[in-house]
Amino acid sequence: MPGRGLVSAAALIAIALACLAVTRKLERERRLLRRLRKRGAVESGWALPLDELTDDERDAAGSLAGTGVLEIRQQRVFIKTAELGGFRRKRMRLLVMGGFGAFVLAVVVALLILRR
Repeated sequence: MPGRGLVSAAALIAIALACLAVTRKLERERRLLRRLRKRGAVESGWALPLDELTDDERDAAGSLAGTGVLEIRQQRVFIKTAELGGFRRKRMRLLVMGGFGAFVLAVVVALLILRR
């Protein structure tokens, strides 16, 4: 079958692009959390106005607010420190399992290429 190599290459490229997208999202969230910690936004009295955030940071804040790590009140955002420990453990588990899954998938595709 002549298109097998093209399909395999497309699969490897798709794996790489998915990994890059997830890595970019996690890095944006990490940078936002670091910025909020640096500014001392760990309680509502020290919350950072949403206007001071970039579009990417606002997206990350919305995502993190959905997980319960950040709270957005009255157009201001702050870290919920009580939720941060569990979030870090879950995120690390996601990173390890996602990386392992991508590695296994890449190995399977590579083996399929080599067998043909």
